[in-house]
Amino acid sequence: MQKSKKFVLVVNDMCDLGYSYGLPFVSFGKLTTDIKILDESPEDVALVVFTGGADVSPSLYNHEKLPNTWNNPERDEHEVKVFNKVKALGIPMFGICRGSQFLCVMAGGTLVQHVNNHGGQHDMRTHDGRLLKVNSTHHQMQFPPKGAKLLAWCEPPRSSVYEGFSGTPEHENECVYYPNIKAIGAQYHPEAMKEHTDGFKYCVELADLLINDPSKL
Repeated sequence: MQKSKKFVLVVNDMCDLGYSYGLPFVSFGKLTTDIKILDESPEDVALVVFTGGADVSPSLYNHEKLPNTWNNPERDEHEVKVFNKVKALGIPMFGICRGSQFLCVMAGGTLVQHVNNHGGQHDMRTHDGRLLKVNSTHHQMQFPPKGAKLLAWCEPPRSSVYEGFSGTPEHENECVYYPNIKAIGAQYHPEAMKEHTDGFKYCVELADLLINDPSKL
């Protein structure tokens, strides 16, 4: 694992509450929430992390807002500006929960606006055949665009509801690589898992490949 950069920028983190979405990424640089670093020393940023929270506004992916969607347009506007700057700079991005959904939309995908039965823990199948135990606390889901690579999915599927989606998705997507924006989205919460767990380690593994060797994703 190479550590050639100094910082990991965590956008809209909760570190002031004693909780950080940046925990899986501390080996890649010092965590910071100061977005001014993108103007002052972008060459020192190894990774930008988009975090959990309110639903992504359906207007960003040209869908009508459904009753179960609770979005924050002000946050979306802010994060779109940050995203555009990060993309222009060519810095890799990682999204967790809402962050994964946001990056999906920014890559040209859409969202399933509401799924059920995604609380607690479940098994996740990786594209290379591993079966990992991860946590689950979401009600929306990434629906990636063409060109994205599915890295992991919920196995077996858990939801009986897919609001905002016609039919049944082939997979309940958990981890997706978006090469057109140099980003990975993880639907589960590795930052809330213990460091020795497979789910936490898998997140670190994906981030390492994204930063240092994306050809292996």
